[in-house]
Amino acid sequence: IASWNVAGLRAVVRKEPDALAKLCQKHDLDMLCLQEHKLQEMHLDDPKLKLKGLLDEAGYDEYYSFSTAKKGYSGAAVFVKRHTVKKSKKQASIGSFFEIDNEGRVVVLDFPWGTIANVYVPNSGQKLERLDYRTKQWDKFFLKFMQDKQKNRGLPVIWLGDLNIAHKPYDIWNDGAKHLSKQAGVTQVERDSFSEQLEAGFVDAFRQLHPDAKGNYSYWSQRAGNREPNKGLRLDYFVTSKEMFSEDSKVIVRDSYMIMDQLGSDHSPVCLELEIKGSTD
Repeated sequence: IASWNVAGLRAVVRKEPDALAKLCQKHDLDMLCLQEHKLQEMHLDDPKLKLKGLLDEAGYDEYYSFSTAKKGYSGAAVFVKRHTVKKSKKQASIGSFFEIDNEGRVVVLDFPWGTIANVYVPNSGQKLERLDYRTKQWDKFFLKFMQDKQKNRGLPVIWLGDLNIAHKPYDIWNDGAKHLSKQAGVTQVERDSFSEQLEAGFVDAFRQLHPDAKGNYSYWSQRAGNREPNKGLRLDYFVTSKEMFSEDSKVIVRDSYMIMDQLGSDHSPVCLELEIKGSTD
C-alpha cells in the first residue's frame, strides 16, 4: 500500500500522464492512496483532463471524496488493484463524520480482512487558526470513528495519509528550533493529541519498525529548497491496530518505508507492506 500527498492531481498528470501507473508498476502496488487531489467531481467527466479511470488500464478501481466546502481544495482518492485485493462493494459510510468532513478529507473502504481509511488531516494553519478545530474536534472525532469501526467489525483498522504531524524529534530535521512551538504540525498540542490517539491502542507503523531511524522524512518545503539537503518533516503515516504486530494476527505489518526518489509533489510517497494470511480477500 502506498500513500502520497500529490498537492494537486491535475498538475501531476499534466506533467507526466502515466506517473501514477509507473509508480504502481515499479513498486507492485496493491493499493494507492492519494491526498490533496484538489479535484471536483466534474473534473473526472472532463475528457480533456483524462482523469476518469486514471488507472483503469493498469487494473485498478477508483474511489474518490471531494471537498464541498471549497473548490480546488483538499480531497482524497484510493485506487485498489483488481484480482489482488477483493473489491470493496462501495465506500464505507462515514455517517455523522461527514458533518466534520465537508472538505473531502476521508475515503474509508471495508474489506473482509479489515478497514482502510485514507485521510488528509487538516493543517492547523500558518497562524494556528485551525489548531483547536484540528486537535479538539477532528482528532477526537476521527479516533472515535476508527475505534467504533474496529469494535463493530471485530477486524483490524489502518488509517493512513498526510496526518500533518511530525510526532517525535527524529521526525523533524531541526527539532528544538524556537519557532517550532508556533509552526503547524509540530506544536506540542498537536504532538500530544497524536500521542493520545496512539495510546488508545494504535501503532505508528514506521516508527515501531524503525525506532532509531533518522532523516526519513516525507515532506520538504519547496519554497525553501529543502528537499536536496533533506531538511524535512515526516508528516505521512500508517497507523495500525496494535494487533497487526502480532504473529497471531491474520493481517501482519511487515515493513514501512518512504519512496524518497519520487518527484512531482512536496511530499514523497510512503509505503506499508502487509501479510494477509490465507485468502487475498
